[in-house]
Amino acid sequence: MILLSTLLQLSVIHILMAMIPGPNTVVVSYCSATVSRRAGLVAVAGVSSATFLWVLLSLLGAGAILAQAGDAFRILRLAGAAYLVYAGIRMLMSGGSRSNTVPRQVYRSPFKAGFLTTLSNPKSAVFWTSVFALVLPAGAPVWFYAAVLALMTVQSALWYGGVALLLSTNLIRTWYARLGSSLDRVAGGFMVFFGLKIANDVRAEIAARMV
Repeated sequence: MILLSTLLQLSVIHILMAMIPGPNTVVVSYCSATVSRRAGLVAVAGVSSATFLWVLLSLLGAGAILAQAGDAFRILRLAGAAYLVYAGIRMLMSGGSRSNTVPRQVYRSPFKAGFLTTLSNPKSAVFWTSVFALVLPAGAPVWFYAAVLALMTVQSALWYGGVALLLSTNLIRTWYARLGSSLDRVAGGFMVFFGLKIANDVRAEIAARMV
């Protein structure tokens, strides 16, 4: 009973985190609305695969190692920030050159876009390591850890899959096509914002350490 209650807690935490708009939502929405439903779902597969990886690393304790890695962890986060800024700039450029009737595909590989966008936030491993340290019962059986890993991955696929299905409907795609250039710029701006926010967090940490 305790194990099932713990799974429910983790499920709620994960869904609430996924519901907060972030880079994952932007990339899935963008691929779904500008390219196709298939592209959106492929991007979801990339997001879910990277989620699987981060949760697995967290269960293995890699998050604690990253948190103690100091400059190496900061460099990793800056690399992730650079990718988000790069992806955002490509969206901005696409918005500026887009045809009014045919959306231009920015990502040749939606899976890669979804995977790298999720992977670009190594703080996910630190976050889940902290959550697991507080919630997971000591001495839990192996099947329970496997269930946690499966739950996080499946929920990620279901949530973002729902986003992809909604935003790839004919109504949404028609609406998006009419406002495409402006919405591309909005999506690109958000990606750049998320990247710069991560970079600024790293800068603040370095400044605080030097005080």
